[in-house]
Amino acid sequence: MTSLMSDQPTAPASAPESDPTIGRGRSLGDRVMRGVDSVRRGGPFRIVVGILLAAYAVLVAVTLGRVVLSLVFVDGVFDPSPLVEAFTQPDLLELLGNTLLIVLTSMVLAIIIGSFFAWIGERTDAAMPRLTAIMPMLPFLMPPIAGAIGWTLLLSDRSGFLNVLARGALSWVGIELDSGPVNIYSWWGMIFLYTLYQIPFAYLMIGTGLRNADPALEEQARVAGTSAFTTLRRITIPVLRPSLGAAALFMAWFGFSFFSVPVVIGTQSGIDVLSVRIVQLMSFSYPAETTLALGLSLFLMLFVGIAWYLQGRVLRGGRYAVLGGKGSRAAVVRLGKWRRPARALLVIYLLIATVIPLSAHLLVVLNGYWTPNIRWGDLSFEYLINYLFNDPLTRESLATSLQLATIGATITVIIAAVFSHYLKSSQSRLARALDGVIKLPAVFSGIVVGLGCILVFSGPPVNIGGTIWILLLAYVILFTPQVSVAADAAAAQVGNELSEASRISGAGGAATFWKVNLRLMLPSLLAGWGLVFVWMVGELEASSMLATTTTPVVGFRILDVFINGDFALLAALSIALTVINVTVLSVVGLISRRLGGVPAARR
Repeated sequence: MTSLMSDQPTAPASAPESDPTIGRGRSLGDRVMRGVDSVRRGGPFRIVVGILLAAYAVLVAVTLGRVVLSLVFVDGVFDPSPLVEAFTQPDLLELLGNTLLIVLTSMVLAIIIGSFFAWIGERTDAAMPRLTAIMPMLPFLMPPIAGAIGWTLLLSDRSGFLNVLARGALSWVGIELDSGPVNIYSWWGMIFLYTLYQIPFAYLMIGTGLRNADPALEEQARVAGTSAFTTLRRITIPVLRPSLGAAALFMAWFGFSFFSVPVVIGTQSGIDVLSVRIVQLMSFSYPAETTLALGLSLFLMLFVGIAWYLQGRVLRGGRYAVLGGKGSRAAVVRLGKWRRPARALLVIYLLIATVIPLSAHLLVVLNGYWTPNIRWGDLSFEYLINYLFNDPLTRESLATSLQLATIGATITVIIAAVFSHYLKSSQSRLARALDGVIKLPAVFSGIVVGLGCILVFSGPPVNIGGTIWILLLAYVILFTPQVSVAADAAAAQVGNELSEASRISGAGGAATFWKVNLRLMLPSLLAGWGLVFVWMVGELEASSMLATTTTPVVGFRILDVFINGDFALLAALSIALTVINVTVLSVVGLISRRLGGVPAARR
C-alpha cells in the first residue's frame, strides 16, 4: 500500500481554504479517507440505531420470555401448575385433535388450490395480472370475523340467504326441505373458511417460487418425452419444496392462532379449538383463568415450533440451485379452450372471498335486520348511516382502530426500515442474533403475544392494561416481523455504493439513511404499510384479550355485536371497514407505483 501510494502525486502539506478542490485546509485524499473510515466505523446514527435495536429486542424477549417462564414459575417460585392443569384437562385430547384436524386439512387444501392458482398466474396464458396482484389480500379486505359472519348470513341452516334460494329451487322439482340443504355450522364449514383464509399464503409463497425457479429442467423433461405427472413429481415439486415449506409455516402460524372463524362457527357447532378456549379463559371468564390459559398456550407454541423445525429440515435436506444465471423465463403454457374456465376460477375465488359475504352484509343493513323475507321495496341506507354515525360505541371503536392502525403501521414500518438498513451493513453475530429476536414473534401467535403483554404491562410498574398503549405495543410486536421481511427485501435492493458515496461526500449516517436509503426503499415500505394497516385495523387475536369497553376496537366490537345478535349493526361495521381497507390500499398502491416509477436519479 505504501509503495503504491508513493507513486501518486501528493497534495501539498497545506492548501489555501479558497481552493475549491481541497476545502478547509484538508486534502482531497484526507477527506476521502475520512469518509471511508466513517463507513467502516459507523457514526452516531449507527450507534443510536444499534441501541434502539437492542432495546427493542429486549422488549420482545421479555414479553415472550415471560409467557414461557410463567409455564413453570408462579410469583417467582418454581411451580409447574400451569402445565399440570393443562395436561389434566378432561377434554384435552379432543381439543388438540379438533385443532390439528382443522388446521392440517385446511393447509393441505389451501396448498393444492393455492398452487393451482399460482401455476395459472405464473406459467399460463390465463394469468390476470391485476387480479393476481391483489389476490393475497382479497380475504383480508374484510376482517376475517366479518367474512365468517357473512357466510353465516348466507349458509345458516334455516335463515341463510343461499339456503332459502336453494330450497325454493328444489321445491320446483318436488323436493321440500325445512332447513338446509347445507349448514355452515359444521366441520365442513370450519374447514371451508379456514381454507379460504389460508389460500393467500400458499399462493404468495408458491407463486414466488415458480417465478424464481429456472424452468430449464422442466422444459428438458418435456423435450425428453417425460409425462406431465412425472415432471411435476420429480422436478417441479422438489424445486418448490422451500416455497412449500414457507407456505406451510405461515399457515401453521396463522391457523393455530386463528380465532375469528372458530369463535363464530365452532361455538355454534360444538367444535372446540385451542385458540377459542384460551381467549375464553382470559376474556370471558371471571376471574380470568390465567394459569390454565398459559398452560394451553404451550401447545400453540409447540405446534408452530414443530412447523418451524420441519421447514428448516426441508431447507437443509437438499440443494435448491434453481435461480438461473441467464435470466431464463418459463415458456407460457397455452390453455386453449381451458383458458376461460381457468380465469373463471380466479374470479369465483374473488367472489367467494369478498364480494358474496359483503353482499350479504349489505342486504342485512339495507333491510335493517337479518331475515330471509327481504322487503325489497323498503331497502334504505338509513340504517347504515344511523348505525355508523349515531352509535357512540361504534364511532369510538372505528376511531380507535383507525388511530391504532395508522400509528402502529407507521411505527412498524419505521422500525423495520431503520433496522433493516442497520442489519444490512452489519455482519456481526450480535446483529444476526438481534435480527432473529426481532422476527421471533412471527413464530408465536397473536394470542401468545397478547398473553405476554398482559403479564408484562398490565401490572406494576407499567400499569397500562386496559389502555390504548398496551394494544399499540402488542400490534407493533406482533406485526414488525412481517414488515421486516418486506423491509429486508427493499434494503437489499439498495446498493452499498450509494451509501458509501453519500458518506464520502460528507453526509452523516442519519442524512444518508433519510436522503438515500429511505427514499429508494419507500415504494416497498408504502406497500408494506398498507398491508399492515389492513391487518391491524381488523386484528382480533390479541385484541380479544387486550381490548376493553373503554378502549374498543373494531374486531372486538364486531365479536361483541355478534354475541348480542345485532346483525344490522354488525353488517354496518363490516361494510365500513371493508370500504376503509379498499380505499387505503388503493391510495397506497397508487402512490407506491408512482414512486416506484420515478428514476432513482430524480429522487
